[in-house]
Amino acid sequence: MISSLLGERLLLTLWVGSLLTIGYIAVPMAFANLGDVTLAGNYAGHLFSAVNILGLGCGTILLITKVVIYGKQTIGFWRFWVVLAMVIVTLIFNFYLLPELEVVKHLIHMGDNSVVGRFDLLHSVSQNLYIILSILGLALVVSSDKQTNEIRT
Repeated sequence: MISSLLGERLLLTLWVGSLLTIGYIAVPMAFANLGDVTLAGNYAGHLFSAVNILGLGCGTILLITKVVIYGKQTIGFWRFWVVLAMVIVTLIFNFYLLPELEVVKHLIHMGDNSVVGRFDLLHSVSQNLYIILSILGLALVVSSDKQTNEIRT
């Protein structure tokens, strides 16, 4: 059980650490230093895609591991539900928001300024979901599942 807990901590730290590093350090630095907003935006999109793929991998492993180890008891663990919510948000990012932002950016680049409002809306939704994802991840990293700890002892 201890090795599964250490594996969970490692995967969470990898996932949440990459979320924080990309979203709050790398992307802002790209916009501050690259000079070209389009180049920085494209770079940010690639970084967010990479962190989403990492998150989907880590999240899936965490969910499967929890179910395999604890079976039906898993539904009583709040951490399971938080990881599931994070995976769902990451799926929304990866398969809806990022592709939709790319389409809208392409339309703007082609001269269709009528979609600027849509870009702003999608960007705002993305920012807010990213903040929620980050907070949920931090909550998991700094906490433990009391029920899981009781089962181990």
